[in-house]
Amino acid sequence: MSAAALVGLNACVAAVTAAGAAYFGRVRMPRPPVGRYELPDVAVVSAVVVAAPLVYLELPRAAVAVVFGLALCAALQFTLAPLSGGGLAWMVALGSVAATAGCAFADRPLAVMVLTDVLLAVAVVGVANMWAQSGMRSAHVAWFAGALACYDLVATGLTSVMDRFAAQVMGLPFAPLLAVTRGDPPVALGLGDLLLLVLFPLVAFKAFGRAAGLLAAGIGLAVSAAVSLLFALGALTGAFPLLTALGPLIVVQHVLWVRVRGAERTVAEWRRGASRAAAAPTDPDPALLKALEPADTEGLRTGLPDGGWLAVIDGRVVGTGTSPGRARADAGLRGCASVPVVRQD
Repeated sequence: MSAAALVGLNACVAAVTAAGAAYFGRVRMPRPPVGRYELPDVAVVSAVVVAAPLVYLELPRAAVAVVFGLALCAALQFTLAPLSGGGLAWMVALGSVAATAGCAFADRPLAVMVLTDVLLAVAVVGVANMWAQSGMRSAHVAWFAGALACYDLVATGLTSVMDRFAAQVMGLPFAPLLAVTRGDPPVALGLGDLLLLVLFPLVAFKAFGRAAGLLAAGIGLAVSAAVSLLFALGALTGAFPLLTALGPLIVVQHVLWVRVRGAERTVAEWRRGASRAAAAPTDPDPALLKALEPADTEGLRTGLPDGGWLAVIDGRVVGTGTSPGRARADAGLRGCASVPVVRQD
């Protein structure tokens, strides 16, 4: 493989990762009405990823191009909508897809490859941000990465599924490959690989902070660069299951950050800039304790039986009674307009 093409591929990966981070820091995507992410959701997404290549292998090439074109058009629209508005985003998305299809009909393979790469990069940035900003947790990505690592080992390393799929889609408009060359073998990165490379740094940053996000991005780029180096040296010559190497590293990072930082931040805590998920307080609020220490209770305590209730405001007992309701009612009869705190004597 060409060393220049491999360097170019890794430069593209770094650029898409940086674009995802820039979008994450500056654009607030609307939360889709999907509720909370749970492990069954991750299982469904994993099942779709596993089944998709098998389904596409049975479809005509034209049908595969149409399916991917529609998916990229939708992804491009919701990625651009927060920046330009929904109507203009639809115009840009439809125009970009039409231009790519037009280049394919005009037999301009280089233009098709470049336009497809751009559309794929924008779609990955949008999908990764949508998942990260709508509540996907680091634990979910770790499970997803672990499942895809096993699948990639089987589909790419032990069988010919991904080789046949790459041959099926290579050269098609909207192919799910970030391609730099179309040689044999091509210098390209699969959609699933690119998505995890961009997604985990965003989720790690949201969950654990800047250091976790930078480390995740650095490890992802280092893995991609190391595999490219092996190809350049001739140690690798065919398709390599990148997720089999990247997936376990994502799982390890998640486990280590949970041990170091504790609970993951939620999206709301990340937006507020909270350092971590707030733990439930183990001690009562000091202000509340102070309020429950009456300053002058001699008159009101007179005749109060043991186990009676006190109504307290600002350290003063303003009412008493044999139940919380009677204590509050007594405070009202004595002219207290606020709702007091009640405690048992």
